[in-house]
Amino acid sequence: MANLLYKDHLITVVARTDEISTFWIPMVDISWDTDGQRKSHTITDGDWFNTWQDSERQMIKLAKAWIDSRVTN
Repeated sequence: MANLLYKDHLITVVARTDEISTFWIPMVDISWDTDGQRKSHTITDGDWFNTWQDSERQMIKLAKAWIDSRVTN
C-alpha cells in the first residue's frame, strides 16, 4: 500500500492478489478538501500486474494524471 500527497490530494493505492491467478489487482483512492468538506474519487484499472510494485506505479501514474487534469495551478 502506498500513500502520498500530490498537489494537496492524498493518493492511497491498495493492491490485492487474485487467489487463483496470483496477479495483483490495484485500486487507488484520491481524496482532497474543498471548503472544509472531504471529497474522494476512486480509480480501478482493468489491468492486472505481476508484482505489487508494478500495480502501485501504474495507479500512482493514473492518479497524478487525474489530479493534473482537474488542478490548474
